[in-house]
Amino acid sequence: MRGLRFAVAGVLVAGMVGLAQAQFRPGGGGGGGVTGLVTNKAVQEDLKVSEDQVAKLKEWGTEFRKKSFEIMKDKGVEFGKGGGFGKIEPEMREKMDAATAEINKVAYTQLADVLKKEQVERLKQIQRQDMGVRAFTNAEVVDALKLTAAQKDSVKGVMGDLQKDTKEIYGEANGGKGKVDFEKRDENAKKVQKLQKEYVGKLEDLLDDKQKATWKELKGAEFDLTKLQGQPRKKD
Repeated sequence: MRGLRFAVAGVLVAGMVGLAQAQFRPGGGGGGGVTGLVTNKAVQEDLKVSEDQVAKLKEWGTEFRKKSFEIMKDKGVEFGKGGGFGKIEPEMREKMDAATAEINKVAYTQLADVLKKEQVERLKQIQRQDMGVRAFTNAEVVDALKLTAAQKDSVKGVMGDLQKDTKEIYGEANGGKGKVDFEKRDENAKKVQKLQKEYVGKLEDLLDDKQKATWKELKGAEFDLTKLQGQPRKKD
């Protein structure tokens, strides 16, 4: 019974960390933030990590999830207080943003002791791709692109539209009375991922030539984000 309690607690912590680092972003990949990305096999292959690094990253990931949970608690993030799927209350969004920023900062500082400089930079590029439209609200990206006030307003508008469209798509997977059509959910996840890419394209169109060149460097070579998705749930 005690072992079961610890197992459940571990699952909750991992879930909360994944949500925090993914920023509740609608339609984003399944990376689960820095921790989920750097421990993902496909990402590790892209980074060309050594066997020794793989072992160290596994150990680091386990420990850092606990650290992430502590950071979320310190920032006032409460699991289940988001306001429903596709909707995050402004106050909770602010707390999530603050927690995510701190989690990323600490994570990359620690990862510098495990990964080479070029591996860290590539990891950041993959994370920016995985963030989708929310990458354009990331402080590092905003500063690098030197987004104007008008562009920042456009980003908010696009994010709002994506959130609305995503909620409508995933609503189709709700079977009512607490039931979820998991097959439909997985199908809709692909639709949302495609939608996310389209909305990122809309934001890219708002950039001038210099900003587009900078953004190209920030995201680097295209990474197949489908490799970050979990396996489809089979029917019972």
